[in-house]
Amino acid sequence: MNILKIVKKLLLILIVVIGGGFVIFLLSTSSVNKEILLENPDELYSRFGDFGSDEILKKKEVDGGAFQILKSFGTFFPRFKSIKHSSVYSIAYKSDDLTVSGSLVVPKKEGKYPCVIFNRGGNRNYGRLDFRMINKYMTFLAEQGYVVIASNYRGNNGGEGKDELGGEDVQDVLNLIPVLSQIDKADTSRIGIYGHSRGGMMTYKALRESNKFKAAVVLAGTTNAFNTVKNRPELEERVHSQIIPNYKEDKENQLKERSVVFWEDQLNRVPLLMLHGTADKSVDYNQPIELVNKFESIKFPYQFVSYKADDHKLSKNRKDMEKRVIDWFNKYLRDQKAFKETEKIIEIK
Repeated sequence: MNILKIVKKLLLILIVVIGGGFVIFLLSTSSVNKEILLENPDELYSRFGDFGSDEILKKKEVDGGAFQILKSFGTFFPRFKSIKHSSVYSIAYKSDDLTVSGSLVVPKKEGKYPCVIFNRGGNRNYGRLDFRMINKYMTFLAEQGYVVIASNYRGNNGGEGKDELGGEDVQDVLNLIPVLSQIDKADTSRIGIYGHSRGGMMTYKALRESNKFKAAVVLAGTTNAFNTVKNRPELEERVHSQIIPNYKEDKENQLKERSVVFWEDQLNRVPLLMLHGTADKSVDYNQPIELVNKFESIKFPYQFVSYKADDHKLSKNRKDMEKRVIDWFNKYLRDQKAFKETEKIIEIK
């Protein structure tokens, strides 16, 4: 009987500790996000101040007590990565005549590091760079010795302008290249690019517009916007028709402009790693397959990793995905090796 009482007390203590830890995590996340998330340009300028005539970047380190608590969670729970060797910043930068917000993660150790531009998914403020997004898509690369920078795109998270889902907002990606030159630890002779979902489409468009990139990675990326509209018709009403300029009058051209399968031969030829889950309900698995077939016909330097029964976020194969991304950038960006892959298509079951 006494043993039973002790067990019950221990279980109660365990529940209280776990529950209390979860509450602390939620409160800390909310506090950190208050340092990161913005709702309008007035808040952006209030946080960062006005730009000088030649100034294109402002940054503020995220380093309060709540952030330190979140960092400690990574020591005990691998899902919350421990940011031991890098610093996280909120940034505001100039893109054309607009001020746009974003995030930056930089290794703490002195030195020059290769750079990676990350392109987020979603549209408008859905998918913007909060702590969860930074922790999930940026810090694992920074911890491996990369300067990682990302844009929220114009019109989002306090930025000026209007999100166009792959229109003029692609300039917000390309304008991160001169911004990187303002970061002391950034080696701008080695810049890579990668994106998830909508960010994949932004990556392809950036690869068409610029020859500055040495390597690229796309996770569950959109390659054919016609397929997206067909399989997810609700997006046409809720997203495409609302934010793509002249969508109703010029639908076919606007969708083609956001579909790499119609202009794959215009991409700058850099080593490209594509990863996609066969059970992806957000971006149909047939989209990357169509692009792979196009790449074969033009002998594009790519590798495609297919994850059986995995979802849009590659949740079942997160560790494998991260390792492949790191290895790809280490080989083709950091070490700048010539493209040589014996397997073009890899199936992970």
